[in-house]
Amino acid sequence: MRILFCLLCVLFCAFANEVNEIEVRAKEFIGDEKKKITQLKGNVEILRATDKLRADEAFVYLDSNNRPDKMKAVGNVHFWLTLKDGRQIEGESKEALYLPSTQEYQILGNATVKELGKSNVIRGDKIIVRHKDGFINVVGNEDKPARLIFKLEKGQEIKRSKK
Repeated sequence: MRILFCLLCVLFCAFANEVNEIEVRAKEFIGDEKKKITQLKGNVEILRATDKLRADEAFVYLDSNNRPDKMKAVGNVHFWLTLKDGRQIEGESKEALYLPSTQEYQILGNATVKELGKSNVIRGDKIIVRHKDGFINVVGNEDKPARLIFKLEKGQEIKRSKK
């Protein structure tokens, strides 16, 4: 199946380091070439180098050229990533989307992202990141506002203006 092959080649481009091997595990793989959708069901695990994503289900939607148009992980989404600068982050949400055309990541539904080894945490109902553009948007809801928690490094201080 071409869809499954495409899935294995480019699945979840969030794992954008130099390693080309991606391992995908799930209880079931379903490919629908007419609808251009690949579905992974049950204990989905996607591994690339030290990066990992786990979810109940994942979907890859292909465009007319059989290239990934949208990728989605649904249900109990957890991820662990090493950033290009070596920092490690982990996060969780109800759903995560990746849009390859804009390199946009959307972490949706009770989203939390934290930097390992530090107290830096972002929480919101929706976290949108376009790494290429240096853009991040954290959206809360009426019950829970968006929150950013961080600790200043030693030697940093907040300067306050005198009034």
